[in-house]
Amino acid sequence: MDDITLNLITLAGFALLGGLIFWLVRRKQAAEAQAVQNLAAEKGWKIETLREPLLWGERLISPRWSLEAISRSSGRESGPGSSDVAMQTIWHADQPGPTLLIGERSSQTNLGSFGGMLQQQVLQQALGAEAEGLSETQLGSQALREKYMLWATPDSEIHISPRLESILLEWKGVKPLIKRGSAGLTIEVRGAHLKTAPDLLRLIDLGETLLKTL
Repeated sequence: MDDITLNLITLAGFALLGGLIFWLVRRKQAAEAQAVQNLAAEKGWKIETLREPLLWGERLISPRWSLEAISRSSGRESGPGSSDVAMQTIWHADQPGPTLLIGERSSQTNLGSFGGMLQQQVLQQALGAEAEGLSETQLGSQALREKYMLWATPDSEIHISPRLESILLEWKGVKPLIKRGSAGLTIEVRGAHLKTAPDLLRLIDLGETLLKTL
């Protein structure tokens, strides 16, 4: 067998392997999408597919809340090892109330006054003018406070139920950012486009627990 024939066989093998991997990935994606469709039908939720030139994703709608899981491209060419696609999943309910923010505890909180300045910037970015007057509260268990920070106004009556604490402590992957203000109650999972039924159910469970708790 000459070198040309050997190279052709090798290329054919790589092409076959690439085609098989592509088929398996598409099959897995189709199964995940069908599972979400089945879940929405079972629960009586409306599901919409979002398709725009630079945006794609899904929207779930129930009588009490909506959920969007999207990926968005900047339309610019990215460099090696980087991506121009931003992902996020947002759950929202039209249930306004006293302003609060629950987010992952950052190591920057141990930086003294500089850490305090960074915290205020985070609050302003997340809540805008409604961040005025917020301070960290010491609600929940020690384990919860080690992983999350909760900001609220001093006169807020906030209850962290055992169920809510359990969901937050058992959360895997990107931590949720929970916001409540005049626009309602929102949970953001930044940098993640949740696609599977179990991941979406986990976020929805957190949202419905917040509606019952706060």
